[in-house]
Amino acid sequence: MPITPQQLEIQMDTPMMSTLYAAATEALVSDASATSTFEKMIQVAFTHSSVETFAKDLKDTEKLIKKEFEVGSMPGPWRSAKSVIHSAMKLGIGLVDDNGGFYGKTFLQNKIKESKTDTKEPETSEEYGNRVIKMLMAVPEGIDAVAVVKQVKDFLKVVD
Repeated sequence: MPITPQQLEIQMDTPMMSTLYAAATEALVSDASATSTFEKMIQVAFTHSSVETFAKDLKDTEKLIKKEFEVGSMPGPWRSAKSVIHSAMKLGIGLVDDNGGFYGKTFLQNKIKESKTDTKEPETSEEYGNRVIKMLMAVPEGIDAVAVVKQVKDFLKVVD
């Protein structure tokens, strides 16, 4: 059952509504609210002293929204914002720039990607060889294993 703008207005009038609650209800109304959802969520994340307390706040808000609006899962903008902000916090990536403004979603996504790429250990020749052998031992159904082995042998003759 999708939320109507009228339901949202009623919910927005409640004085005890949290910023996360507002972000979640906006995300229910429209995918166009993705930017607003992210902005509200990052503001809340910044106020938390730990990743754990932020995750608990998110979980509590999700339970409330799912119950009140009878939805099985949170909308895409909410899940996307949650993923980016939570990942950044877990990796220790700051949420605020030098001017005191919050970083944007794309900036944080790029920082997360950089941090994951930087931490990958280089593969040794032995590890790579073992990975290739493992792939050769498990040729998928529908592919001629004999033909694959022949191609590899022919390649090795050229390289040798």
